[in-house]
Parts: sequence; C-alpha cells; structure tokens
Amino acid sequence: MVWRVARLEKATAWWHCIAILCMTTKSRKLYRCDVLPSPMNHGKHARVLALLLAWRRVAVLQGREQWQMFYQRGTLDARLKSRTGYDQVGGAFGQMVRRQVVAVLDLFLSNLQNAFRDLVNRSSLEPSVNHQLHFINRWRAWHTLSVSLTMRDGVVIPDDVRRLARNVFRAVMKRHRQPALHRLNMVVDQRAVSVSPAHTSSHFRMWARLSTLDKGKRVNLPLQTYPHFATRAGARALTVQVNQRSDGSFGVGVLTDVTDAFAASRAAYQPRCEALALDLGLNTLFATDQGDLMGRQWRSKLEYYDRRITSLAQYLQKRGLKPNRHARYREYVAAMRGWLESEVGRCLNRLIAVRAPAELVIERLDFRAPGLGRRLNRLLSNMGRGFIDANLKDLEERFGITCRKVIAAYSSQADSVCGCVDKNNRTEQAKFKCLWCGHHRHEDVNAARNLIQRRSLGDTGTSRASRDALLGALVSQHVVRYNRPRGRSADPRLSNPYFRSWQPR
Repeated sequence: MVWRVARLEKATAWWHCIAILCMTTKSRKLYRCDVLPSPMNHGKHARVLALLLAWRRVAVLQGREQWQMFYQRGTLDARLKSRTGYDQVGGAFGQMVRRQVVAVLDLFLSNLQNAFRDLVNRSSLEPSVNHQLHFINRWRAWHTLSVSLTMRDGVVIPDDVRRLARNVFRAVMKRHRQPALHRLNMVVDQRAVSVSPAHTSSHFRMWARLSTLDKGKRVNLPLQTYPHFATRAGARALTVQVNQRSDGSFGVGVLTDVTDAFAASRAAYQPRCEALALDLGLNTLFATDQGDLMGRQWRSKLEYYDRRITSLAQYLQKRGLKPNRHARYREYVAAMRGWLESEVGRCLNRLIAVRAPAELVIERLDFRAPGLGRRLNRLLSNMGRGFIDANLKDLEERFGITCRKVIAAYSSQADSVCGCVDKNNRTEQAKFKCLWCGHHRHEDVNAARNLIQRRSLGDTGTSRASRDALLGALVSQHVVRYNRPRGRSADPRLSNPYFRSWQPR
C-alpha cells in the first residue's frame, strides 16, 4: 500500500510518514487522509495534549528499544513482547505506538538503502564486490557480522566485504537525520477512536470519540468538513491520525480507502500521447517537449517570497532570535509552502488534462534557483521535490501514468535537433541557438526535448548514470552523424573542450 497525506488547507500542508495500515496487507491498498480541523475547548484540548505528550515519550523509549534490536539482530519487530511505556499510556496505546514507531523506522531504513545503493553505484570497486554489497544492502545485513551470508550462486560473502558494508552504512547514517520520534503525531486505530456523523449538532457534521489517559472516559472532538472531503469516493477507514499544528491546535486525519475509485479512473483514462517530457525551469515551472510553458510567473513569485523570508530572517537574527520560532516567519514559510504545492498540482493537472500522456519523463530534481537566497533555496529543495514526487505518485495511482527519471546533465547545452553539446549554445537565459546547425528555440523547451530523447540511451540516460558517461555518449553520437574534415575553420567542435578526445578525419 502506498501512503500519502493530501493537502487540505490553503496555507498548510500535512505530509506525514505513516505506513501503519500497510504493514500486513496482502493486496495493494491505496489510502488518502483528509485532515479535518477540530476546534475544541480548553478542557478537551488539555486532555488530548496530555495523551499526545505521553505518546511521544513512549515513542522515544520504544524507538531506542527498536534501534538496539536492529543493531543486534538486524531487524525491527512490531510484535516485540515488551511492555515499554505501558505504564504511561496503557497496553492498547502502547501497541499502537510500537506499530507506528516500527513503520517510521522501516521507512527511514528504506531511504538509507537507496542512499547506500547510490553510493555503491558511484564507487570504483570491482563488480563482484559491488554485487556483494548490493546483496548485503538488499537484506539490510549491515551489522549482523556474526551471521554468514550466502548468495544464490553459493558464494559466501567474506568478512572484509561485510566490514566495508558496515562502514558504508555508517557513512550514510551520518548524512541522514534520524526520525524525530519526539515529534510524532498519533495514529489511533478503532480500539481507541470512532468517527461518526453528527445526529443532533447542526454546526459540525462529524464527531470523533477519542479515548484519553483517563480510563473509561472519552472526549468528543468536533470535526469541520469541507466539500472536497465530502465528495471523496471510497470507504472510510477505522484508523485516524491526530495532528498537532504549529499553533498548538489539533486536526483529525480521516483515512479513505480509494483503491476501487482509483481502479475505475485508471480504466477510464485514455492516453493521447506516448510520453511527455517535463523540464523544471527558472522562469517557468514546467516546460514540455511539445512547447507548453506552465507557471510563467514562477520566478517573480519566488523572488517575492525570497525578499519576504530573507529580510525577516536577517532582522530576527540581528536581534538574537531564531526565525523558525517566530510566528510571522512561520506564517511566511507556510504561505510559500501552500502556494508552491498549489502551483505544482495546478500545472501537472493542467498538463494531464491537455496532453493525457501515458508516461512522464522528468529530470532528477535539484530544485534550486541561482540568484535566490540560500535560505529560500534550502526551503525549495526540501519542499519542492516532495511535492512533485507526491503528485507524480498520485498520478500513477489515479490514472496509471508512469514516471521515468533521466539525467539532466547537459540538457541546457545540447541541441535537441543535431545533438551538438556546447556551453556557448546558450547565450541567454531563455534563448538557445546551436553553433553547429543554427537551430534556435526556447531554452526550456529544447531541454525538455533532450530529456525525452534520453529514453533511447538505455542505462546511460537514466537518472543514476554519471555525467561523464552521458557526455561520452552524446559526443560519440554527434561525431558518427557529422564528421567534417580536419582543420576546417567553420567546425566549432575544434575549440569545444567537450570534443577534446575527438580526432577528426
């Protein structure tokens, strides 16, 4: 099951790494979570807050327990027979906390596996050693040195490779921050919560009855609904998420099983083109290989948020204050976050409605814009990739549109017609003119056409390929297609450093 939290309010996005419902499911289920605001009085707020604080304390204790077991046995266990923290929240809540902690740590280890794989692929080790390291990474056997590992071909992985894998894993761990279990929100199942429509209340359409630390006493939480939630097709799940916002208020995330609804939408979707390439630009958000330019106010809007956020951060830092603890700074960041997510979703939905592709070809995103402040670039890098990846995953689940990531190197310097790679081809930000054939086109559209052509390069064009391998393939292709005599002054390749290894005839 794939889990994603959808954005529900204009200026606030709720993205949370929860995989509780997918731990034991045999069939692939799809869920969406709508976070409904819950305006409650002081008494209810205090009881829910007390439960949340105890929940987080127990999560930290159980997280230490799971990490210790992982380093000793190489695995996590959601059914561990331990009563850690049960004296603070009780047995039922303790089991819910353990399942959530294991799901979060398991997702974190999956990300570490991807980083481990990328690091090994970029290394210069022998192919046999790389293969053994990938086998160790596949089974997460980074620390279980006392257990022998035998591959399918009968080869026993030697101890020096095992120690190398452990050192690589330690290096990867240093680059990635561990999950902040002390900031978890609660994922409560049907044993402690029930959501039902209101029968007597006219202001609130739904209510959630939540158990608290007071045994036998539940608190009724009012839920504010909105049209998008009311029209969402699917069956409501019995598990909910209780989120605390930055201002201290709470929201209740109601899960909906959308498996059947998405299956129907995938069956009804009729692609009108085989593939559509997307290039992330600086002046426009997305440019396609068919000439579409989406989000043309992208750069000016980013500069507007850059001025607001950077100036306020500098003002607060001069006075010895931390920006992320200031209400106005958080408000500015939330506004940019809401606009960024809305703009990404609007552009992608528009492209799907107009072009209806069967596959999207996109570059491996960096999401940083030259000329903007370091602080805003860091925020963009953290938010933008997550929003785009989540929308692409949603399009795959909703319509069956696959996504292929290709390497973006030299896409702005290569001509999409003749394939000549030259850094002087791009004279201005939005203009591209090839020095070889004279072809000129909008720079972002030309880059998008280069991306879609890299589907035919095989492993060289994938997002995990190296820049040197791609440059060699592009130069080789151009030399095979166009080979002029040596010494001809009109040949721009003679002064091009990319063609240094080329010997004309």
